[in-house]
Amino acid sequence: MKKLGRILLLMTLFCAQNFFAQTKTLQPEQVFALYFDTFVKQDEQALNKLNSYLLPFLGTENTYRMDLKKSYHQDVQYLTTLFLADLPKEKADVCKKDAEEYYNTLLNNLKNTRYTLKSVREVKNEFAANSFVMELNVDLIFSVPEKPVGLKPVNIKRMMAGELQNYLKKQVKAFSEPGKEVTVQQIFRLYQVKKDGNTYYWNGGPQELVWKLNDSYFKSFN
Repeated sequence: MKKLGRILLLMTLFCAQNFFAQTKTLQPEQVFALYFDTFVKQDEQALNKLNSYLLPFLGTENTYRMDLKKSYHQDVQYLTTLFLADLPKEKADVCKKDAEEYYNTLLNNLKNTRYTLKSVREVKNEFAANSFVMELNVDLIFSVPEKPVGLKPVNIKRMMAGELQNYLKKQVKAFSEPGKEVTVQQIFRLYQVKKDGNTYYWNGGPQELVWKLNDSYFKSFN
């Protein structure tokens, strides 16, 4: 058993070294794809590949140690709490399950976002001398309902609990069966890092990607 364990360990190390060798030459668009699949599609395999790519030039302390499923659940809970915050407790308690289902459907739909890369260009980094960033011009493609009904805070407060539940159920159905696509153009940046004769790319953290995507998505059906 010990011999088998050593063999498996050596195979794992060999695969890891082989992956590092492959990822050293990744192009900006390939690195962006890893970020997109990790933080938009919440793909665990993409997260592992991204961490393996970042490890040689950022170190273990700057890789992403996170549970994507837990993070997704927390996002649903946060949006649900925010949505129900101004309602009386009894009404909020009655509608909580439907609100959770609504935001779960909304965010699940967001995970299915696609993109088309239009162009990649190198520009000077305005914050660091002799440094460059790669600007990726991307078309984000969202699937959205044909006619989603916007909710204003005043409408939520005036609705009876049953009315609000019914509304949320209709929204769940609408976002579960989106009828059209909306394309939004965005610019994303990747910073160049030179190390050991190799050029690496990273986005400094996923906040910009997530913020721009969420902002574009929610605006696309309002």
